[in-house]
Amino acid sequence: MQVSKEIHTKVLFLSDSIKIGILNLNNNIINAITRHFNQAEQIKHLTNELKNKESIQYSFDFLTNQHNELLHSIHSNLDLNLPNFHLVRTISYVNINDYTKIWLEVDHQETITKTKNVIFGLIHNNQVAGIATLSNGRFIGFLNGDEKCSYSVIVGPNKSPGIAKYDPNKGFIIDYIPLYPKIQVGDNIYTSGYDEIFYPNILVGQVESIEERQNYQIATIKLASNQTSQFYWLVDIDNQERSFLQNNSNSQQNSNQK
Repeated sequence: MQVSKEIHTKVLFLSDSIKIGILNLNNNIINAITRHFNQAEQIKHLTNELKNKESIQYSFDFLTNQHNELLHSIHSNLDLNLPNFHLVRTISYVNINDYTKIWLEVDHQETITKTKNVIFGLIHNNQVAGIATLSNGRFIGFLNGDEKCSYSVIVGPNKSPGIAKYDPNKGFIIDYIPLYPKIQVGDNIYTSGYDEIFYPNILVGQVESIEERQNYQIATIKLASNQTSQFYWLVDIDNQERSFLQNNSNSQQNSNQK
């Protein structure tokens, strides 16, 4: 009986050792698997971080390039030729019962280009009010809606080009808008700055209605500024810029003729 107890004890001890060994092995396997998956997750996380870093780096490089180009443009030898602005006052209407033509009083008129063919822009509250020209040594303003008031514009988010002008049947409209992309009612209308009258992005109004012709669209305008004001700002693009644009245009025409 004594021998049997000793054998039984040893068998139990061996059995416990085997169980403990199996448990330890199992834990080690679980820990190894856990570490593997943790490392895999960490590797995945670091890989994503690296991709994000690369994306940010590319964006940074692009912005750096754009920034450098902008700085290069700013420090270039080209003159900016910013427009001159002159405060003008409404004297009176040119004709009775015609509320789209006004005489303007300009302070220091000698500082403004006195050329008959020059067209100046008129703005009020950073909105287009009309245009102005010299007539017999006096400044006359043609407000939006006048038959002589015309300038280039862009329409909507796609910046479709067009011409703001008077139409005897429809009133003040945007004419010659390309058929595509389509413009929408409510689209904002701004100056384009391509006509040497205004600088870009001055609010003109909104599209009120649209009519399609064979090769273009026409839009009627809900004007942002449609009342006569006591004062306006006259936009004067200086002679140097006009000369540059004119010379550039002539050069292109000569090149095309060749």
